[in-house]
Amino acid sequence: MLKQGVWYEISTRVNHREPLFRGGRAPVLFDRVFRETAHRFAFAVRGLSLAGDRLAFYIRPADGFELPAIMKWLKQTFAIRYNRDSGRTGHLWGDRYWSRILEGEPPDGGEAGEAAGVPPARGVRPRSGKRPDGRMAAGPSPVRGVRPRSKERASGAAFFRLYPLPAAPEPG
Repeated sequence: MLKQGVWYEISTRVNHREPLFRGGRAPVLFDRVFRETAHRFAFAVRGLSLAGDRLAFYIRPADGFELPAIMKWLKQTFAIRYNRDSGRTGHLWGDRYWSRILEGEPPDGGEAGEAAGVPPARGVRPRSGKRPDGRMAAGPSPVRGVRPRSKERASGAAFFRLYPLPAAPEPG
C-alpha cells in the first residue's frame, strides 16, 4: 500500500549477507548515489544506517513522488556502479526491500537530511552535464560512457543516453 505524506521504514540486505558496508569504497559510493537520489526525487530521510550487510532508514516521499520509483533508482544505480567499480558481476541485493508505513513520526529524533525542497534534476543534457537553464547538474550522470581504468565503452551507455531514466510523475 502506498500513501502520500507518511513515513516508511525501509530495510534491505546485500546478497549472500556479504559485509559490503564495513569499510572500503562501498559506503562512500553509496553516499554519493544517495545524494544523487535526493536531487532526482524529493523526500525526507531519517536514521540512515549502513551496518555490515544491511541498509535501513526512514523515508517520507514528497507529494507526487512514489516510494517504489525512489527505491528502484537508488538500488539499481548503486548496484551498477559498485559492480562496475569493483569488477564484479551479478546481483548485489539479496532481496527486494522491505517497507512498512509508520504511524506518526519515526523514533529517531534528528533528521539526517531533508531533500523535499531540492528540485529534481530533470532536463540534463547528456554530454554537457548542464541543465537547459545553464546550471550544472547534481552530479555525474548515472552511466558514464567509459568504464573506469579502461578505454572500452560501457555496454549500456548509448541506451541510457537515448532513453533517460523516467521522471517522477507530476503532482496532481
